[in-house]
Amino acid sequence: MPKKKAVIKVRAVDFIVCTTDNMTRAKKFYSQLFGLKRGHEYASFWAEFATKPVTLALCAPDKRSKWRGKTAIAFAVDDVYKAVEQLRRRGVKILLPATTTSVCHMAFIADPDGNRICLHQRKDGTAG
Repeated sequence: MPKKKAVIKVRAVDFIVCTTDNMTRAKKFYSQLFGLKRGHEYASFWAEFATKPVTLALCAPDKRSKWRGKTAIAFAVDDVYKAVEQLRRRGVKILLPATTTSVCHMAFIADPDGNRICLHQRKDGTAG
């Protein structure tokens, strides 16, 4: 059977993100229980663990933030903004529109079961 061309090409899995209400408690849990080494941190909102090849990230958004939700997987894509437009045309639920941070472009969508998927594009061009 011929393989269909993907609508959105996934380059790699960049990270898994878990939402927490208590960043200090969550960082302690993952570092002490599993011995995970800390990676980048961005204010009190985002903390990463260096778990190559896929990063584990913790996110502590406020209660009303669109960043809140179930654990999500982040797929590295070539162009987050184009991917969101293609998915929007196909009726995919957009949870957080494409946005730019100091290090990346990202958006969150929902799969048919409501699971969150992050579309991610690092500004340095790397993936995985």
